[in-house]
Amino acid sequence: MEVNGESLTEAREGRAWLSRRGSKALIPFSPYIEAVKRAKASQRSPTLNPNGYILMAQAENMLSFELVHKKMKECREIPITVGLYGNFRGGERLCQAIAKMMERTFMGVEVNADNICISSGVTAVLDLFFFATCDPGDGCIIPAPYFPAFDNDMQIRNEVIPLPVQPKDTNTYIPTVEEMEAAVVSAAERGIKTKVLLVTNPGNPLGTLYPEATLKELLLWALNRGLHVLSDEIYANSKFGPSADEFVSMERVAQNAIAENLVSSEIVKKLLHTAYGMSKDFGMNGFRVGCLHSKSEELLMFWQNMGMFAAVSNDTQHALAIMLEDEDFVDSYVSENKKRLKKSYELLTSHLEAAQVKYMPACAAMFCWLDLRSLLAARTFEAEDCLWREIMDEAKIVLTPGEACHYAEPGFFRACYASMSPDCLEVACTSHYIVDPRRLQGCGTTTLGHKLFPKKGFPQHMFKVMGIFEVQTCMFAEVY
Repeated sequence: MEVNGESLTEAREGRAWLSRRGSKALIPFSPYIEAVKRAKASQRSPTLNPNGYILMAQAENMLSFELVHKKMKECREIPITVGLYGNFRGGERLCQAIAKMMERTFMGVEVNADNICISSGVTAVLDLFFFATCDPGDGCIIPAPYFPAFDNDMQIRNEVIPLPVQPKDTNTYIPTVEEMEAAVVSAAERGIKTKVLLVTNPGNPLGTLYPEATLKELLLWALNRGLHVLSDEIYANSKFGPSADEFVSMERVAQNAIAENLVSSEIVKKLLHTAYGMSKDFGMNGFRVGCLHSKSEELLMFWQNMGMFAAVSNDTQHALAIMLEDEDFVDSYVSENKKRLKKSYELLTSHLEAAQVKYMPACAAMFCWLDLRSLLAARTFEAEDCLWREIMDEAKIVLTPGEACHYAEPGFFRACYASMSPDCLEVACTSHYIVDPRRLQGCGTTTLGHKLFPKKGFPQHMFKVMGIFEVQTCMFAEVY
C-alpha cells in the first residue's frame, strides 16, 4: 500500500502523521514539565515515600481546599436539565454568580453577567482570546518575568509571538511606559505587529502587586496605541501582605480614567478585558473553570460560537454556581485562605532569612522569587540549568527556573509554597541534604568559591568543592 507515492512503512518511518500545527504540539508546553511529571509520580511522604520528590514548580493551592471540597459535596444536586445543551458562553446562573463574586471581592466596579464568558480554565480563555484578537505572527507584549505557560497559551495554536519586556528596575520589576514602547518599536522593526498587552496582577512568579499609578500609565499607553489590554487577575483573592489593600483591578483603573476624561468609554469597551479562574484562589485546578470579563460585543459574539470547543460541563457549572451564591461561605473562605497563605509564606521566608537567602518580598499569590545567583558556577543559563538539575536530582526539590519565566539574568527560581500544608513545610525546613558539586563542573568553573550562608538555622543543600569551600542553599517543602 502506498501513501502519496510512499510505502506505508516508509511514510511511517519518514515523517509524522500530523499537520505542521499538530507537530508543534509534540513539543512539551513547559521546559520543566517532564520534571513535574516525574515528581508527581513519586511525591515525598514521610512514611510512604521519604525519598520522593518535593514539588514546588506547580501553582497549586492545597492550603484550603478541604473547605471547598466540603462545600462542593453539599452543592452536588443534579437537576434534570444538566443533561441538555447549555449556553456555550457559560450558563446564566454561573455567569451571574461569578459576576457578583468578582464585583464584591476584588473588581470594585459593577460587573454585568452578560459580559462574562466561561471556558474550561484560564488556559482555554487565553487560547480563545488570542485566536479572536491576533493573527499568526502578531505579538503580545508581557512584562518579565512571567508565567512560563503563557508562551504555550498564545503560540501552540494561534502562533502569536510573546514579547518579554525586561524592566530595568530590579527592585520592583515594574516596567515603564518607555520600556514598553521601546519593545513595541523593536518588534515592529522585526516585522512583528503588537496587538496585545498582557499584565498579571497579582504577579506570577513575583507575588507582588502593580501600583495603581503604574496600571493607569500602562492602560492609557496601550489604549492610545490601539492595543488590546488583557489583565490576568487570577490571584486577585490571594492577597495577604501588608500592602494587600493596594490591589486595584484594571477595570476599576479604566473606570477612573473615564471619569477623569482621560480615555473614552467606547475604547475601553472594545479593548479592555479581564481574565479570572477558580484554580488559584479557590484551589480548584482540576475543575477547569475560567472566565473572561469583556464588554466587547464582537468578542462576546465570538465566544458564543467558539466557546463550544472549551465549554464547562453543566454539572460543574451548576454546583459551582450554588457555592458562589453562598456569599457567607465565599467571604469566610477567602478570609481563611488569605490567613493560611500568609502563615505559609512567613514560615518559608523566616527560614530563608535565617539562612541569609535573598528573595523578593511578596504580598499575594503563592510564590517566592528566590535569588540563588551566588550558587551558580558561572553567570550563565547553562549554569542555572545545572543548579536546577542538581537540586532536583540530589535534593529531590523541583523548582521553576528563572529562564523559563523569561527573566534575563541567570540564577533566579520560583518556589510555590501553597502546594502543601504548613506542617509539611515545617518538616521539610528541618531536613538536610548533602550533594556532590562535581556535576556542576561542566557549567563554567570547577570551584564556586563564594561566601554564602551559615551552617545553622535552615536546612542546607551543601556542595563541598575540593574540601575547601562549602556552598549551601535551601530546601523547602514536603508534599504528601
